[in-house]
Amino acid sequence: MGIKKVKISSVKRAAHLKNKKAPQSKQQQQKLAQQKAAKEKAQNVFIQKARKKDNLAQKRRQNRQETRMSNLPPQSDEEDGDNLVDKVADMLEDEDLEYLQLSKNSKQRKRKYVEEVGEENHADLKYSISLEKQYASKTAEELENKKVKVNLLPIKSREGDIIARSAEVDYKAKIKNIKKQKPEEERNEDSVLEQEFYEDSDEDIVNDEDTNIASINPENKVITTTDLLIARQQEIERQKYRIGIICSGILEKPEDKIRNFKALFELMDETSPTGSINLLTVRKLAIVSLTEIFKDILPEYRVGQVDTKMQHVRKATLQRVTYENALLQQFKKFLQRLEKLTAAVNRRGQTSKTPQAIKMAEVSVQSMCEILTAHPYFNYVKNVAQLLVYMLNCNYPRMRAAVNQCFRYVFANDKKLEMSLFIIRRINHLIKTKNNNVNLECITCLMALKIKNVNLDLEKENELKQKKLEAHRQRVLNLSKKERKRRKKLAELNKELEETRAEENKQTKNYKLTEIVKMMFTIYFRVLKNDPNSKVLSAILEGLAEFAHVINLDFFADLIDVLNRILETQEDLGYREQLHCIQTIFAILSGQGEVLNIDPIRFYQHFYRNMLAVNAGKNHDDFCIILKTLDEVLVKRRRNISQQRLMAFVKRLLIVSLHLLHHGTLASLGTIKTTFQLTSVLDILLDTDCSIGSGKYNPELEDPEYCNASCTALYELTMLTRHYHPTVRKMALHIANGVPATGEGSLPSEIGKLTALELFEQFDSTSMVFNPSIPVPPQTSSEPKIKKSKHSQLQKDLKLDYQKLFKEHFTHLEDTSKNSEIIDFYKELKLSC
Repeated sequence: MGIKKVKISSVKRAAHLKNKKAPQSKQQQQKLAQQKAAKEKAQNVFIQKARKKDNLAQKRRQNRQETRMSNLPPQSDEEDGDNLVDKVADMLEDEDLEYLQLSKNSKQRKRKYVEEVGEENHADLKYSISLEKQYASKTAEELENKKVKVNLLPIKSREGDIIARSAEVDYKAKIKNIKKQKPEEERNEDSVLEQEFYEDSDEDIVNDEDTNIASINPENKVITTTDLLIARQQEIERQKYRIGIICSGILEKPEDKIRNFKALFELMDETSPTGSINLLTVRKLAIVSLTEIFKDILPEYRVGQVDTKMQHVRKATLQRVTYENALLQQFKKFLQRLEKLTAAVNRRGQTSKTPQAIKMAEVSVQSMCEILTAHPYFNYVKNVAQLLVYMLNCNYPRMRAAVNQCFRYVFANDKKLEMSLFIIRRINHLIKTKNNNVNLECITCLMALKIKNVNLDLEKENELKQKKLEAHRQRVLNLSKKERKRRKKLAELNKELEETRAEENKQTKNYKLTEIVKMMFTIYFRVLKNDPNSKVLSAILEGLAEFAHVINLDFFADLIDVLNRILETQEDLGYREQLHCIQTIFAILSGQGEVLNIDPIRFYQHFYRNMLAVNAGKNHDDFCIILKTLDEVLVKRRRNISQQRLMAFVKRLLIVSLHLLHHGTLASLGTIKTTFQLTSVLDILLDTDCSIGSGKYNPELEDPEYCNASCTALYELTMLTRHYHPTVRKMALHIANGVPATGEGSLPSEIGKLTALELFEQFDSTSMVFNPSIPVPPQTSSEPKIKKSKHSQLQKDLKLDYQKLFKEHFTHLEDTSKNSEIIDFYKELKLSC
């Protein structure tokens, strides 16, 4: 019967061949054999470990039983022990008893042998142990005395040179136990080994793992003040070193060391995470160090938010965005901690404030001021400025002075004017909410604003320009097509030229400057109108005098009436406030206020009376106000002043110059010189003939119009020609000679071209610098010079003869004093009585 062939589909055949085992090669067979051997070996290892555990358990049980037996009380009677041995011997057979006796004898022999050998080798063992101890003590001493050179942060000198620094510190080996991993083939074998090694990284310093502080044990030693001071100094030095290591690591590569900010933030807190109290010095150092780090690593631009999930960016861009976001978060945490420290002092209703909290608040305010001046347009800096505005009205003068200095710097160096406008708006809001009851620093900081040419009537001018442009537009529409195309191309070219110049939009800048001026005068006028008796009135008047040239013309008449009412009604007004009022009025009248029909006779009287209030004492710096006002009165308004007033002011100014320091005297003489050059009326004051004129000069009269200054002369110039300062002498002689341009009595060109204010500033010696410098006196010989006369001897050896005579005379006196006896006058008087 034949075999029947069955057809199999291709799918079934492929499945059959896949399941069918292919013959293995020799290499595969060897590999399988190795794997099987490894499994058996692993099983044997586990069996050995299990057996070891069983043996350890058995040994522990035996040790417990032995300890229990040893703890049992010993039997007092020997008979009980003998009876017990007899009972055990009866139970054993004869062969067992013989074996026990033989083993007992062998043990005794072994013990005797060990004792004999031990006595011989005892001395050698003792000597080797002593050597080991000596070696260990020597190595420990070497490690204690070992010094390691550590590189410190560099210092920048005043000349701009970078000075590298280094210091030697004690070497401390950082020992750390780690598990040494074996290769993958031997991982399943015996236990892991432990190896000691020395670390070279700064992770332990950042994490503060090494806390080897000089600890004081209260049980064994009495704590003294010296011990506490030593421990405190050691802790400060340790934390200084730690802060330096952390800061240098961050500055070296901030992208990788962002996490190290956490350690510095912990040092800012009152208590560390471990529960120990941070010293005040360490907290201050942490704040100062963080401030310097952020000043260095913060970018100049504002960090924006980039959504990396929705937007595909390159790898380098992603890394940069990640780093900027992390840095921004750390900066935010730092500002939050600073705000918390300042809020502890500035909080309402809190009466008890510790000195430590006040000191920390001062450091925090100083830190925020430095951040504001270094990066005024970075993220969250507006929040810093808002907080500092409120600190302007705090109760601590040092904080107010720091914020005032910071805002002055920002106002003087702000080119975009955005931060200046923001700060002034916040100051206006603060003064409004406090009902003008604020400190002087809130007003005086506005004096640093760079306001030169601001037109507050800009809106009216813009309307006029718009009308002109509309008329021009109508003309352009009537032009031909060629002319329109030409105009269009010219406009496009002008626009491209402005873009290539990269100039700031002048219209935007002028708008911000106008808003700043409006806000400033809003503050000034609100105080003058609502609270003229306020304690900030002097600062308000000083600001009005400084910025009077930009006041709108519509306010001139009302402002002059208010200032006149303040001068006449307020009796408690000081001379400084009165001088500021007068300076403001004359600054208004000498500018756009010339259009106004106002007679300033009463203001001349106030100014003439207050000129004598300044002297060479504490208020000498206020002479600048008088100089500025005199420049308005005698120079700019010389055509609007009468001759009698002009001569009276010159005479009064020369009298005042006798009571001032040399730079004040020079400034007053400079003003007189300028007045003499501009008018020829004052030449009568240089004439000493008093027969001409009507009446006598009355210097005590308060009205300069009727004091008869034309009947006197400038006698004070004769005293100033003998002044101690050489430049004052030259200037006095120059005026006394009639202010000549050339010839005898003329001034050098470098002095003659200076104004009164420039003379006051350049010759100021408050910084201990004398201008011109004092010449060094010539060196003279120590021997006195003999004046020659008609009868003097001209012999060369005359000096030698005199020296010989003096020596002989002195030696004779010494000999006579030695031979003479010393007389006791008290004793002689007693005997005589």
